[in-house]
Amino acid sequence: MASNIVPGNIDGTYPIAGQDNSSQGFRDNFTAIKNNFEDAKTEIEDLQTNKASTSGNTSFNNYTVSKAVFKDTALTIYDNGPPTSGTITLDHANGHYHKLTTSGNVTLGFANWPGSGLGRIVLDITYGNVAHLLTVTAATIVADNVTGFDSGTDKITAPTAGRYLYEFVTPDAGTTVLMHQIGKLYT
Repeated sequence: MASNIVPGNIDGTYPIAGQDNSSQGFRDNFTAIKNNFEDAKTEIEDLQTNKASTSGNTSFNNYTVSKAVFKDTALTIYDNGPPTSGTITLDHANGHYHKLTTSGNVTLGFANWPGSGLGRIVLDITYGNVAHLLTVTAATIVADNVTGFDSGTDKITAPTAGRYLYEFVTPDAGTTVLMHQIGKLYT
C-alpha cells in the first residue's frame, strides 16, 4: 500500500525570519500538516485492523500464503458432541479434524468447503454399536479400502463397534468428495 502522506506539501523554509510573512503561507502549511496527520491516522488504523497478529486470531481472507515454514502447529479438533444420530454436517469452517460418536444411524453432510484449493476433513468416528450405519453423500467417491462400504446404498457398516478414521478431500469445493479409510479399527 502506498502512503498518501506527502511531506513535500509543507514548506519547511516558511516563515522566513526577519520578513513580514503572509498569513496564507501559515494557513497552507497548517492545512498540509493537518491533511498528513489525517492520512497517517487512516493508514495506522488500517495497519492495526489488517495486520497479522501474534497475540490474537488472524484471518487471511483467502489470500495465498507462500513459502511459509510452520513449526509446532496443531489442527483444530471439532467435537460433534455427545453420542448422536441423524444428519451430521461436517463443517470445514470448524476445522480439519472432527470427532463423532454414534447413538444410531448417521448421514453425513458437508459445509463450507474452500472455494479453491484442496479441502480436507478427517472424521474420527466411534461406532457405538455395530448396527449403526454411516451414510455418505452421493457426491462421495469411496476408496476400496473403506471397510463395510456398500456402493449400492452409500452406507458403511462397521464390522465391529469402535473407533475408525476416515479422510474426506475435495479439489472442487465439494462437487466431488473423495473418501478413504485411515487404518482399520483403533482399539
